[in-house]
Amino acid sequence: MTQLDRHIFRHVILTTLVVLLVFMALINMFALLDELRGDYSFQDAAWYTLLTTPRRTVELLPYVVFLGALIGLGNLASNSEIVIMRTSGVSVLRLFGSVCIPGLLVIAVGMGVGEFVAPPLEEEAEAYKTRVRYDTDTIQLSGGYWYRESDLYMNVEAVSESGNLVNVRQFWRDGDRFRVVQAASAHYVAEEGGYWLLEDVRETLIEDGRAVTGEYASKRWNGRVSPEMLSVRVLVEPPKLGILALYQQIRYMAREGLNSMPYQVAFWSKTFLPLGILGLCLLALAFVLGPMREVGMGVRLSIGVIAGIVFKYLQDLFAPMAQVYELHPAVAVLIPIAACWLAGWYGIRRFAGG
Repeated sequence: MTQLDRHIFRHVILTTLVVLLVFMALINMFALLDELRGDYSFQDAAWYTLLTTPRRTVELLPYVVFLGALIGLGNLASNSEIVIMRTSGVSVLRLFGSVCIPGLLVIAVGMGVGEFVAPPLEEEAEAYKTRVRYDTDTIQLSGGYWYRESDLYMNVEAVSESGNLVNVRQFWRDGDRFRVVQAASAHYVAEEGGYWLLEDVRETLIEDGRAVTGEYASKRWNGRVSPEMLSVRVLVEPPKLGILALYQQIRYMAREGLNSMPYQVAFWSKTFLPLGILGLCLLALAFVLGPMREVGMGVRLSIGVIAGIVFKYLQDLFAPMAQVYELHPAVAVLIPIAACWLAGWYGIRRFAGG
């Protein structure tokens, strides 16, 4: 990095970190208060809030980076440093490149946390809450979890702490034949390509108006589902999963002809997160070069919060439209991001002459 890059980087990254700390303190306080409304002790609520902190941090990154860039660049503009840079021949594109450096660093860290840190902690948080709620080490799935695979419909009542399935019911249909398999538990065996071993099995075959029942100590099921998909992950909502987990879920649902729209929206939202953050950096630069060049910190903060809320509302508006108007999820996610880039580009052209 050049001296110019380091100077801008230092101002933007420091303000970004300060904004992140302030926002996380507020968000976590409200999250803790919300959890205390449930039937949990303060210790349980605090632990759940702590485990879900990385996910909330990643969700806040676009708005934190925007405010950090807006305030950091605003401080430089207040000291006339932006004017000096421009009169020294530094182009707007060059300034934007310098602003993108801290943005790219935040993106890299945020994507890493969002993929490798937040999802497993989110699963642990949901499992912890469920164990506390039911006062048992077995994680109860409200209403059971339904899984479909070709002619199989399966319901799992709970998942043990070790990852075994508890109270499994399978419903098979092959033409006029029906088969119902009930198992007290099931666990995954990694050998021989991987398979599920059902234990304490009761199987009922219904054919030609007759029902034949058999009982087995164990029975092999060569299901294509991975143990990760039939785990605590089923408690986690799509936006809280990692990109790889979302991709696996989308592939499975597409294979079985199921509606994967919520997972697709979450997948594309996370995939295009870098574009959204960089677009907000461009918008912050346009604000500083234009109408907010000489305003105070309070005005910048207020405008930044309002712009961030508008961006968030646009995201929340267009995501459901993908399902209502049959838009491709990627298009629905890209519309607010494109609007942000266009607004930033217009601001640059309007106030800085390109």
